[in-house]
Amino acid sequence: MAVKVVTSYYSASGLTLDASSFLGQRYDEERGFKPFESECWVMRLWPKEGGGLNTSTHLGSTGWLTGLWRSPEGAVFVSSGTDEKVLFHPDMQGDPDRKFENMELDVSPNGVWGLDGRFVLAWGSTFEGTHHVYRYDGKAWKELPAPDFEVRAMHGLAPDFILAVGTGGGAARWDGHAWKRIPMPTDEVLNSIFVAGEDEFYATGGSGSLLEGSTHGWGRIAESPVRGMPLFGVAKWKGELWVAAGQFGLFKRVDTQNRIECIKPNLWSVDIDARQDLIISCRDFIATTVDGKNFIAGGRDMLTKLRAGKDVGKF
Repeated sequence: MAVKVVTSYYSASGLTLDASSFLGQRYDEERGFKPFESECWVMRLWPKEGGGLNTSTHLGSTGWLTGLWRSPEGAVFVSSGTDEKVLFHPDMQGDPDRKFENMELDVSPNGVWGLDGRFVLAWGSTFEGTHHVYRYDGKAWKELPAPDFEVRAMHGLAPDFILAVGTGGGAARWDGHAWKRIPMPTDEVLNSIFVAGEDEFYATGGSGSLLEGSTHGWGRIAESPVRGMPLFGVAKWKGELWVAAGQFGLFKRVDTQNRIECIKPNLWSVDIDARQDLIISCRDFIATTVDGKNFIAGGRDMLTKLRAGKDVGKF
């Protein structure tokens, strides 16, 4: 039987769609994605002369690229979950042909996120159960204290105002010196965190919870459209709360009510970047909106086209 090769996109990051980078996977559909049997690619969207978007691949790996974050200045940081390193490109906008650099860490990172090119965080946990967080200051990586759980996501407002979430309902706040554990109303894995203000936070859970928090505590405000199914990215953008619900589409909170409604059922959404335009990672394309009503997409099926005729894992 012929192998059916499929692709999926994730971890799109950028201020606008035509200046964004993202990760793509390519794998045997029957076996699913498996490190060292599949492919991960760093990809980029950029303007096409005369209109539209170009898509290009910039780095391929049979390892597992766990996350990507693009700084406002255009630098790209990629966490490698099968190597003890962060891959770094200083200027994807101005010098895209330059090769990625390897930045060595002491643990294989699960993810990466930052405020700007001088404050970038990467995190990971070992098989022995120790947890690690590193900060890049524009020159070098330095290890910081870590929360007492496996981190899945971070977000914040300033170097002394960062929230982290992860396994076992774990949540903690970094004040610039130490992590303080935050009580949560669930023990499910928390997939994402968004800090909308000093007293307004949101998180999503692997069992379908949409959570809202403040300095007074956290509560569950909505559930996945199918009970028990995960919610992924969350972001407050232009005064509205957006939720990536995977195969069920892109959702939005109904005013301030404790319910969400589907806005785009055709967006298999897994991640959201809301720093300028709303950038949505979808399974087979990257989508964006500048007004919350009209959506456009880029990169559709491009990894399939760019790798046509190549066996999976053969570079």
